[in-house]
Amino acid sequence: MEQLINNVSDTALWIAAFRAQESERSDAAFKDVLAQKLAGERGYRMVEQTPFKKFMAFAMVARTTGIDQLVNIAIERGIDTVINLGAGLDTRPYRLPLPINLRWIEADFPHMIDYKNQLLENDKPACHLQRIAIDLSNDQERKTLFSRLGAETRRALIITEGVIGYLTKTQAAQLSHDLFAIPTFQYWVHDYNQGKMRRHRRARALKKILVNAPLRFNEKDPIRFFTGHGWKVQEDIHILDEADRLGRKLPELGFPINIFQKLMPKKFRERANKTYGYIMYTK
Repeated sequence: MEQLINNVSDTALWIAAFRAQESERSDAAFKDVLAQKLAGERGYRMVEQTPFKKFMAFAMVARTTGIDQLVNIAIERGIDTVINLGAGLDTRPYRLPLPINLRWIEADFPHMIDYKNQLLENDKPACHLQRIAIDLSNDQERKTLFSRLGAETRRALIITEGVIGYLTKTQAAQLSHDLFAIPTFQYWVHDYNQGKMRRHRRARALKKILVNAPLRFNEKDPIRFFTGHGWKVQEDIHILDEADRLGRKLPELGFPINIFQKLMPKKFRERANKTYGYIMYTK
């Protein structure tokens, strides 16, 4: 199998391709008109190599719309700024009907910022969009950025979609502490997975294409991990609840998961909902 994902940044092409394929459906949960050109031919090839491709597409759609909901909730609660850390090829500033006076900041590696600036040069966002080139793994650069942005905002939402899984426990804890230390960073949104079902063979199969961008955060209870740093759960959207809202059914995952689902549907739903979700913390 050709190795297409050579680092964490490459996964942005992969996820953009899933968004592009969703946008082509007649019953699309969202329309991302920029995803195709952002993903490029390489992103589509990544999708074709993905094991359990139907489940991955299902999960990415639910994650996208689940976090869309959390962004809208934060806006309703009066945020003035969204700070998307490790933004990758996210297109929410273009895709969502955002307030024109909302400030949206994307922070990522310099090569990702350059790539996105070039491809979206002629596309107009719905709000005030700023991109910042930075290596967020550099402790001093990250803290300096957080301090500056904290002073410039009144009430900010932080997004780390698809980021936490690639961090070590130590890195995740440091990020959490650094965010919590900024008074104006009022909300924090990220996706999570936990529990026994995350060790299903689909997760093991994904490791083959993520060998150069390994998933390292392995906390059994990530919500407890982060609330232990002072964060409080404001909203928690579960994957199957979001799928129901979208009118989507979970793809078949093979034996023995299918047997479990058919024989004990309530228990299966409870366990699946606890496995994948999208959470918003506050202070």
